Order: sequence, then C-alpha cells, then structure tokens
Amino acid sequence: TIKWKPFKILINNLAQLNAICHMLLLGIDIGTSFIKVAVIDGISQKCIAAAQYPDLERQIISTSPDFAEQSPEQWWDDVKMAVRKLNGLRLFDPKDIGAIGISYQMHGLVCVDKNNQLLRNSIIWCDSRAVNIGNKAFKDIGEQKCLSHLLNSPGNFTASKLKWVMDTGPECYEKIAKVMLPGDYISMKLTGESGTTLPALSEGMFWDFKNKELSKDIFNYFGFDQSLIPQIKNVFSEHGRLSADVANELSLTADIPVSYKAGDQPNNGLSLNVMNPGEVAATAGTSGVIYGITDQCSYDTLSRVNNFAHVNHTNQSTRIGTLL
Repeated sequence: TIKWKPFKILINNLAQLNAICHMLLLGIDIGTSFIKVAVIDGISQKCIAAAQYPDLERQIISTSPDFAEQSPEQWWDDVKMAVRKLNGLRLFDPKDIGAIGISYQMHGLVCVDKNNQLLRNSIIWCDSRAVNIGNKAFKDIGEQKCLSHLLNSPGNFTASKLKWVMDTGPECYEKIAKVMLPGDYISMKLTGESGTTLPALSEGMFWDFKNKELSKDIFNYFGFDQSLIPQIKNVFSEHGRLSADVANELSLTADIPVSYKAGDQPNNGLSLNVMNPGEVAATAGTSGVIYGITDQCSYDTLSRVNNFAHVNHTNQSTRIGTLL
C-alpha cells in the first residue's frame, strides 16, 4: 500500500525546490558613485542582465573639507531608476524575480524617525569629521579594552558619527528612532521593515565580540539608547518582503523576500568565495582593499587594520574579515 501523504509532501517539496532553483535573483549594490543592479539565474548563476544609474558619477556633498554626505532618498530614487533601466533591457520577465539581495557602501550613518522618515543626509564612509570623537573614546574607554572587545578603535566609524550628530544637532538627535547603515535603509524602503545585521553593527563599532552583545562600553560612553538599533537578523535570512506599492512601481512581484544584505567588502569576499580562515580577496573601486578571513577575534595593537564580522560570522562560529 502506497502511503500517499508522505509521497505528496515529498512531491510538493521537490516542486518548491525546483521553483526556488529556477527563480531569478535581483542584486542591488548601493555604491558611492553609482547604483548597480543585476539579475542572476538561480540555477546557472549566470548574469542575465546588468545596469547602473546614474550614467554620470553621483556627487558627494562636501560643505567642509572633512565632510562627505549623500542623500539616502537619492539612493532610493537611483535604485528605482536602475531597476526600471534593467527591466527596460527586456532580457527577462521582472515577474520571474523571486528574491532580492543588497550590498552597500560600509560605515554610513542613516537616521530615521518613528515614522521611518529620513532626518538628515547620510554621513558616509569617507567623511572624517568624527575622527577626534573616536580617538577620545579610544583613550577614555581604554585602548586595550576597545581592541579586545570591538577589535578596532572607535575611530571614524558610525558610532562616532552618531555622537557628532548628538553634539552638534541635538534637535535632530532627539527625533531619531532608528539608526541604520545604507543597506538597512534601502531594505526598509523595499519592505517597510527596519532591521540590521551583526556584521553591520560590527562595522559601526556597536558590537562587543567578547561579550557577544551590543557594546555597553560604546552605548554608555556616548550616551546612546540601545533602542536605536533595529532588530538584528542573520545576513542570510529574510529581511522583510517587498511591499505591494514598491512591487507595482517596479513591475516586480509583491511579497518576494529581501534575503541577503551585507557591506561591500564582506560581499566582495563572498562573491570571490573567500569564506574560510586564510583566504584573501583583493578588490579595487573607489577604494582599494585587501580583505582576509580569520577564525580568531584578533586585532592589531597599533590599529593599522580593521576587523569586522564576515558574512558567515555567528556567535558560534567566528569568521572575521581583516581589512586593509
């Protein structure tokens, strides 16, 4: 006698697996100069189509020699234009896209209010206004403590930039409900849900690797409330589902997941299959980077290189990207 129920479950599962493998995947990269998008075949892993927007390099807003900002709303507008441009190539059916992944310029500070409305331009990775703030925190918290817990000096990273906003624009700071990195913001615009990842928190100097939690030293020293941090999710997980309004605007299918989100250098490591201790990636763009993987929460005592959680780092399995 055939036991039909298990057989039907197996057939259904195989059908779902086949659909997943044959779906198209949309990749979105939030670069400093351009938004780049690509559609990949889920089973062959071949690129079917790619596009970028704008045609000319997007400018950095610099009202002072140390300042570098960009508008997250401009990123979002450029993402939509890039996806429309990609669809316009007519090399695929946009309705066949089944999941979205995001890579993004690292270390940028994005601040939104309780209604997820943007409060100011993003202070991006190459801005250096908060160097003195980070250096002072390094000495006051203790250099050895910072290096052993954060794996870096607080330096010019996102937490120091947030402190600059607190000090120079308290009326803006008081309205902040959530702090995000660039990829977190675009994911929120796609899905309506705010969230972040452990690697993103590590690149912002918000994560304590030794205690495996948000850094009490950083939050207490700067006077931040931990409620500013969105829900923490794994890099490879569902970060929300595409809203019906956005899907309609971009000719995509509503409710498909944003299923991956990582900073550009960890993402470059993933794309080059640099995932295990001893493996190294070298990439060049607006910046040139050597990025190697270790399974130790090690640090440079002179703070000449930086260490962040890699895309496959978990509290149970250490994978640190050392970046020069």
